[in-house]
Amino acid sequence: MKYANRRTFSLVLLIVIVGVCGCRRSLFPKNQQRTQFEAYNTMRFGPQITEQPDLFGLPEPALRERLGKKE
Repeated sequence: MKYANRRTFSLVLLIVIVGVCGCRRSLFPKNQQRTQFEAYNTMRFGPQITEQPDLFGLPEPALRERLGKKE
C-alpha cells in the first residue's frame, strides 16, 4: 500500500511539473508565417484580416474577407 501511494504521488507530481513547465511558448507565433504559401500571399496581397468589429464594436471573425467576396 505504501508503494502504491508513493507511485501515485510521483505520477501526480510529474504531471504537475510537465503542465507547468511544458507549455511556455506557443507552437505557431502570430507574427511568423506558417507555410511558404502564407508568406507568398502576405507579400502579394498584404496581411490577412482576421477580425473586424461588429455593429456593437466587439471583434468577430472576418469571414467574408478571408473566404473571398462574391462578385
